Amino acid sequence: MTDSALLEVRELSIAYGSNRALQDVSFSLRRGRGLALAGSNGAGKTSVLGAIAGLRVSRQTVGGKIVFDGVALEQGEVAARIAAGIRLVPDRDKVFGLLTVAENLAIGGARTPNGAIRLDDVIGWFPRLGERICSLAGNLSGGEQQMLGIGMALLGSPQLLLLDEPTLGLAVPVIEDLCMRLARLRQETDLTMIVAESDSQWLTGFADRALLLDRGRALRRFDSLAAGDLPVIHDLMVGLVVEDRKYRRDNHDVTA
Repeated sequence: MTDSALLEVRELSIAYGSNRALQDVSFSLRRGRGLALAGSNGAGKTSVLGAIAGLRVSRQTVGGKIVFDGVALEQGEVAARIAAGIRLVPDRDKVFGLLTVAENLAIGGARTPNGAIRLDDVIGWFPRLGERICSLAGNLSGGEQQMLGIGMALLGSPQLLLLDEPTLGLAVPVIEDLCMRLARLRQETDLTMIVAESDSQWLTGFADRALLLDRGRALRRFDSLAAGDLPVIHDLMVGLVVEDRKYRRDNHDVTA
């Protein structure tokens, strides 16, 4: 691992019983970078994020190595991940619906009361949360719940923010607004971020690098993600273009 790499994932493999979800996926991520894990449903994106976050589910086996800020991480140690500065915003069930926005945000910041990111910062990035501060989280729109989930994670002052399918179920104007706010957030905080996303059109709004996954394998890397790459990524994701084996062999690793 290079001195500037915050995260290193080496030959990560995950199986659920006899079903292999991920095979030998490797990448490194430098501090302050944004990496998109692109791929269709079942590509293995959520499995990668879960392994980085330390989640473990029934009948799951994990192989490979994950090193964060120079420390090798053991699987299943969620509390250690949180203490190290890794926060995950899942695709579903990201907020406590029977609690208010204020109460949800208080839970998000409970472990780091003196963190670098404060409540005023979160409200500045997502003013709508300030307007709905006394509302029950379960009464928020999908876009507002996404903002609240991200706000809760940010109040942990993370070094690495993991977002799983942040555009899921959201209307186009809401996604465009979310992309704009996350871009501002990254610019102001130099936050390192990994986004798992199945809709290729939004990748450049979240990240400056991309790793395309297909059926649990790393298919292609994009070291400098641009709008011109999105049609290629889309075609690969839906199977209109088939990647050749030589490219897979020569581009097994990605450093972003």
